[in-house]
Amino acid sequence: MEMFLVGIPQFPESRKITLADRPVIEKLFAKYPSDISERTFGSVYVWRNYEDRSRILQLDGHLIISWRREKFGSILLTPVGGEPAKLIGALSEPGSGAQLTFNGIFGIVDPLASQLKEAGLSPIPLRDEWDYVYRTNDLIALEGPKYHTQRKEMKKATSEFELVYESMTTARQKDCLELEETWCDLKHCTLEKLSAAEDGALREAVANLDEIGFFGGVILLRDKVQALTIGERLNSNTAVVHFEKANPAIRGLYQVINQQFCEHALKDFEFVNREQDVGEPGLRRAKEGYHPHHFVEKHMLPFR
Repeated sequence: MEMFLVGIPQFPESRKITLADRPVIEKLFAKYPSDISERTFGSVYVWRNYEDRSRILQLDGHLIISWRREKFGSILLTPVGGEPAKLIGALSEPGSGAQLTFNGIFGIVDPLASQLKEAGLSPIPLRDEWDYVYRTNDLIALEGPKYHTQRKEMKKATSEFELVYESMTTARQKDCLELEETWCDLKHCTLEKLSAAEDGALREAVANLDEIGFFGGVILLRDKVQALTIGERLNSNTAVVHFEKANPAIRGLYQVINQQFCEHALKDFEFVNREQDVGEPGLRRAKEGYHPHHFVEKHMLPFR
């Protein structure tokens, strides 16, 4: 048994992840690093109350984590361990116990995707789920004609308002939660299950920032939080941004918080993963407009 897996139930038993699991899971993730934005302790932990996400178990020396996408239903993240291709092959066999509960394995990337194809399996590319990855220095400098729009939007915000960047701390916790409540009211997020779950995940992230391993930043106007962002280390050279919210009444504020967070909090990382666009056209245009360095091309292996 992988030494890190002590205390994690054996398949088919499982349990919800807890904060006490952080040291064990972070060590395991460090030993078997990944580029997908979902594969961090913080992401798994704060989403644990959304349906059947974030249940953990082990099988054949691998950590397995349940996940969910509405379009796919209940799924598993790619197993974490030394031989994921072999384990995925076993899980995908007709009649395997996993197929009674889950619809497939999500977050498969190369070289594992190619290994599975060579073994006769058919992982499906999911363009809507590809993570956008940028060079941090590009997002800080915003140099050249291709970033003209971002610079123009930032200038509009900073010329009209006296904006101040700060690291997110417990002293700003109340203000951050008030901003999220205002944003959520404007977007009617409690009317839709996924949006309501995101609201809960963000609130927990703000309330337990250090304990979870997150770091964040805020933009202040007259000492009031008008934008916030929260990220986490993904692997040795990449940070991932999980949450970003801004007062929609201040044009250019999203561009400001993006650039300032990179400059103040992420400058020691070569890359920034800003997650997927989920097929939403406006979000895709915005993410493509920042000119990603590369994509994390995720696949899914359906069980049926």
